[in-house]
Parts: sequence; C-alpha cells; structure tokens
Amino acid sequence: MRPDSVKDTLSDSRKATNSRHTITVDMSATTVFSAGESFGLTFGSNFTLPALSASDISFDDGTSRTVLATCVAGANNIGLAVAGQVVTLSACAGFTSSAAGASVTIVVGTGSTLVSNPATSGIASLTVAGSYGDDSRTIAVAIIEGVTVSLTIPLPNGDVRFTGDVFPGAIVSILDGGMVAGTTVANAASFFDKTIQGLLPGLHTFGVFGQSLDGRRTLTLSFTINVVAGSTVTVSGILLPPVISVPASEKRPVALIESGLARHNSTVTTFTNSHNQISQQVSTNSNGEWSVSIGDVLHLGGHTASALVNDGNGNQSVLTDAKSFEVMLSADLNIDNLVSLTDFSMLMFNYGTSNPANKAADINDNGPVDLVDFSVMMFYWTGG
Repeated sequence: MRPDSVKDTLSDSRKATNSRHTITVDMSATTVFSAGESFGLTFGSNFTLPALSASDISFDDGTSRTVLATCVAGANNIGLAVAGQVVTLSACAGFTSSAAGASVTIVVGTGSTLVSNPATSGIASLTVAGSYGDDSRTIAVAIIEGVTVSLTIPLPNGDVRFTGDVFPGAIVSILDGGMVAGTTVANAASFFDKTIQGLLPGLHTFGVFGQSLDGRRTLTLSFTINVVAGSTVTVSGILLPPVISVPASEKRPVALIESGLARHNSTVTTFTNSHNQISQQVSTNSNGEWSVSIGDVLHLGGHTASALVNDGNGNQSVLTDAKSFEVMLSADLNIDNLVSLTDFSMLMFNYGTSNPANKAADINDNGPVDLVDFSVMMFYWTGG
C-alpha cells in the first residue's frame, strides 16, 4: 500500500543554500511502524548531505522518539544510519509501535548541520521507502532562484490629547498642519478635552482655538508635539486667551465699550493703548461674558485694545491680538446728540486754557481751548 501522503517542506528553497527538511508521511490506515522496521530517506543526487549525527534528526509519530547513533533497546529508541544519499531510521528492539495510520514527521537538520540545496534551480527529488509497511514514494522538491523581499512594517500610530479652559460653550477646534483634525465643545465649567487619534509618529504642529456661535474666535495657540508610536501624549493646562470686541470707531468723548468672552468666573485685564496705556480689570460671569467702559477721554486718531485672562489658580493666558479702533472728532461735549448752548457753555468754561480739565473741550485735540475749537463747534452747531 502507498502512504496516504508524503511531503517535504524546506526551511529555505533557494538554490545553493543550506536548508532544514521537514518530511511528513501519513501512513495508510492499517500501517503500523514497529520494532525492527525502518524508514529510508533517499535524497536526490543534487542535494549535498553533510555528516549527519543523531542530534541533527528528530522523529515523531505522535510520540517524540529518541534518535540514537546506534540502536539500543527501548520503547522510544530509533537507530540512525547514513550511507551516501540515504538516511535510514530503524525502530530498535522493544520499540512501542505507532498507532495505525499515524502521521510521521521526520526533521533532518534539527542541529547546526543542514542539507545543501542543489546549485541550480529546478526540480529535485526525495524518496521515502523502507520496511515499515507502505510502498516507496518519490516526491518532487522545487528549488528556486534567490528572491529578495523588502518589507516595510509601519510603526503603530499615536494619539495626542488636549485639555484646558476657554469660555463656556465654545467650539474648540484642533488643527494639525493647518487643517482641522477634530472639534469639541467646552462644558459649562469652561473645560474642554479632545483626543486626536491615529497620528503618524513624528513632529506635528497643532493649533487650538475657540469660537462662539456668532463667529467670534480666540487667538490660535500653537504647539509642536513629537507624536510617539503606540502612545498618547497629553497637552494639559491650556488657557485660551479672551475674545475681545471693540467698535471700529467712537466719537470723542463717548466712553469706549470693550467686551468679550473668557473662562467663566475669572479676571480679564484689558490694555487700551492711547498716548498712555490704560489698564482695567473685570470679572467674567458664569457664561464667560465680560465688559469694560473706558471713561477716559481718548486722543483723536487710531488706538488699539487687547486683553488677557487669569483663572485665579495662578494660570494666565497670553495676550490677545490687538484690536484697532479710531476716536473721531465731535463737538457734542455732553453727549446728548446735540451741539447746543450746553456744549458752548462747557467750551467757554475751559476757553483759553491749555490741557483743560475737561479734555473734550479741546475739540481738535491740539492742547489749548481756542478759537479753532470754537469754529469747529459752530460748524457742527445744531441748537436745541
């Protein structure tokens, strides 16, 4: 009877290389390997067999057997004989027979000594025969040209987590390389928490900003982060600067209203830059809203305003971008939307003085209250 199947698996099928042979013989259903019987492995002539020792070969038929240089009686002992291209494995006296139809695995080259493949590619052969009961079987073994395989295994991605404070209800956007990578909404306690996942390892430049539903937004804070494969990098304690709004222009001496949004129940400090810097502090309410009135009579022309927030826990934001506004000339000194006798009286009270106590009386803002200011008032006179 023929064995059900025979196969030879090489650890390396390339030509002119050393290889380990794993030979599997599925014996026919009624075949039993017993004491005194043998397996013979005949390698084709183009294989080069080294001086094989017992430690270079293993034999397993469902039980791991012991391969010996010469047979010694024993339940698991297998004797080894090598002659030319033939390797013979014989069951010694006292050997416990294998099960009928067992699958036998013989490994040639379990030690440091391996079989050399043919020098040229093509088909080589291996014959399995012996007295164990099944007929001999010759199988083809493919020997191939050398193949170089280049495999790039990508590193696992990494994550970056951003946490911090902004005004309540702010839509917080996280940018990666200038593109939106994720958004979240700050809770009623001003806190936001967003993790950007699946990032390629290496340096990333992130931006974080908050925006209100009506489109007002904070300054964008930038962070350069080294994303680590398989890890989460946490950026915590972010305090986004306030949103600040000022009118584009205001007539002198109307008080300038600066307002905005920032972390709730915190302190906002504003800086109004005129000839001298005017600084004011105000607390935000539970919604993060704040507003200050600049009562000082500002000089005519262009000015800027900016702000920062302190959370009361020792953390202070960066300064906002400067918002520009212009103070316009007006002869309405008492701010009643009329230029009348009341304004004229105020002008006359300060007439002839330089740097008057009521700076608004110096309508053209050149220092003295004089005929030029009187002329300007007459030009804008409404009466009433």
